[in-house]
Amino acid sequence: MNRVKVYTLSTCSHCKAAKKFLTENDIPFEYTDVDMLSGQERADAIEEVKKFNARCTFPTILVGDKVLVGFNEQQVREALGL
Repeated sequence: MNRVKVYTLSTCSHCKAAKKFLTENDIPFEYTDVDMLSGQERADAIEEVKKFNARCTFPTILVGDKVLVGFNEQQVREALGL
């Protein structure tokens, strides 16, 4: 199973849907609610997101070496091999 990392905003409905989908499908994942961070930690997280998604939009989902921007269930399923 590929490592799954999700960069989200705590108030974003698409981000919530992505986390819900992963949870309901028993996919282990890490996530960072970037808007809940502050100071240097937040700046570092934003720079990290920009490495994968120059527009820094949310959610940004990493599945192994694949980068998915936004939540599209079919794309996530394909990336996970579901």
